[in-house]
Amino acid sequence: LGSPLADAPSLGLTALDRPPDDTGVQYTGARYGSSQRYLIKALREVARRIEGLVVDLEGAQLSWRPADDRWCATEIIGFLRDSEREDLLAVRAMLRRDGAHIEERRAYHGPDEQNYRDAMIEELWWDFATLREELIWTLRTGDDGWGNAGQHVFRGRVPLVDYVRQINERDLDAMWKLYDLREALEAAGLARQSVPRGAP
Repeated sequence: LGSPLADAPSLGLTALDRPPDDTGVQYTGARYGSSQRYLIKALREVARRIEGLVVDLEGAQLSWRPADDRWCATEIIGFLRDSEREDLLAVRAMLRRDGAHIEERRAYHGPDEQNYRDAMIEELWWDFATLREELIWTLRTGDDGWGNAGQHVFRGRVPLVDYVRQINERDLDAMWKLYDLREALEAAGLARQSVPRGAP
């Protein structure tokens, strides 16, 4: 997949490598959890890992669900794209003004409300990657606002650093969903097949 993240350093993943056991600790642990520089680095690196998991999927592999209650690859990327749109708006608002109103996240409804399964994953990924670069740039240039918080109707005051950490945790959850999906594809004998798009 071509994307604005292509110039980031490659993580050298093989197709079915699982992440190290300490991945969650590595990217969200208390040691680094409030570090502006580290959080921004994690936003880029986990996105690269996600790209590595979908880059060679094609055809029916992209729309295949291992179970009715689990998402396919295009649904996961569609969810990330829509989440990034929401989060970029919220982050920009918080950086502009402490106490800015932030909306409830709704992107998780997307896979049930929209037909991602027939979407072109290249377009979904390009949109997500473009938004991710905008988010990273916004955070890098927003030093004066990192102490700000948003005001959420249900959750109350949400510090920006906590909001960014939640974005990273969402990325990690999507990454694990994709690892599990690839293992399920392999178990079903579909992982290395080239299946034409739209095939049953």
